[in-house]
Amino acid sequence: MTDFPLDLATQITSISDTRLKAEGGEAYWNFQSAFGGWALALGYSAVEQARPQEAMLASVTANFLKPLPHEGLMVDVRQLRQGRRTSFLRAEMAKGDAFDEPIFAADYVFSDMKDKALDYACEFPEVLVPEDAPRLPETPGPKFLSRYEQRVALGKPFSAQERPHSAFWVRDAAGRPWDEKALLAVSDTPMPRTFFLDPTPRFGATVTYDLQVFCTRADLAEQGSDFLLIEATSDRVYSGRFSATTRIWSASRKLLAISNQLAFY
Repeated sequence: MTDFPLDLATQITSISDTRLKAEGGEAYWNFQSAFGGWALALGYSAVEQARPQEAMLASVTANFLKPLPHEGLMVDVRQLRQGRRTSFLRAEMAKGDAFDEPIFAADYVFSDMKDKALDYACEFPEVLVPEDAPRLPETPGPKFLSRYEQRVALGKPFSAQERPHSAFWVRDAAGRPWDEKALLAVSDTPMPRTFFLDPTPRFGATVTYDLQVFCTRADLAEQGSDFLLIEATSDRVYSGRFSATTRIWSASRKLLAISNQLAFY
């Protein structure tokens, strides 16, 4: 999968064993920075190129330190620990070679799942099916929005809801099948939670982010390029910051991944 926009936008050239060069986030541009999901996917691509992993992605913990640039981005990859079953790696990004002032840092954990008896998941939300969900209209704004087809299954953007709860059916606009990199990118598509509490746009910027993966590569391959349901809510919006919890569901109602973040608005 090299001709899809996500793969073209996350191509990386090796400079040394640990350092890589990437283009900027022009193709996945947001308002004043590249789309956060693109940065998560780019870091994953850098890790996979510098330190290929056989095990499945288990989690990512990231800090968005500065705005992500249009171009001129370097990535440094370090292995923090290699265990018997679990690997810990870090990807740091900087403008040019200024790694004393990184703009993004993420820790990636890889580990295969074990077969265990316990199996619990929260309830799938009551939402419109994709066929009945209105498509999010195209906008001349952020470029990254054009990379996805999104259908509003729950909630209404730019409205004063009692609770900032929403759910969108989302798939790659170019028909790219789902895998770990695509899952990382799509996990950051939910709008700021402030959009569901106030008709006036109050834009936000992610500061800290983490994703936990609860599926296998076979589970993702089974989804093909079908819609995933991206459900998001917040436990607190207060004094210029908000929390956001996102659940990623398959069309067959299987919970694939969960993310949490703190954003400033």
